[in-house]
Formats: sequence, structure tokens, C-alpha cells
Amino acid sequence: MSGKAKSKTDVAARTGAKTQARLCSSCGNKIDVVMAVSPTGKKSMRRLCCEV
Repeated sequence: MSGKAKSKTDVAARTGAKTQARLCSSCGNKIDVVMAVSPTGKKSMRRLCCEV
């Protein structure tokens, strides 16, 4: 065995997944995630893609 301990998570695969664009299943466009604030002040994350 080697002297180095192997990481349990593959860091290169994780960063590759983060940089890959998420695509919509219905139209195929890139999904934009934005924070929306309701009139009452509640914050929520929304995915914008097919909305006009």
C-alpha cells in the first residue's frame, strides 16, 4: 500500500459536475436559478427556463 491516504470523494468529478450546465428536460435550454422575494418577504430559489 502507498503511504498516502486516498480521498473518499473524487474532487475532479465534483468540480466537473459543477461546471457542467444543467439543461431543461422539456426545451433543452440552460436553466437559470434566481432568488425570488415574495411581497411578504419570503425568499425562494426559482428555476427559470421555459417561463416567458
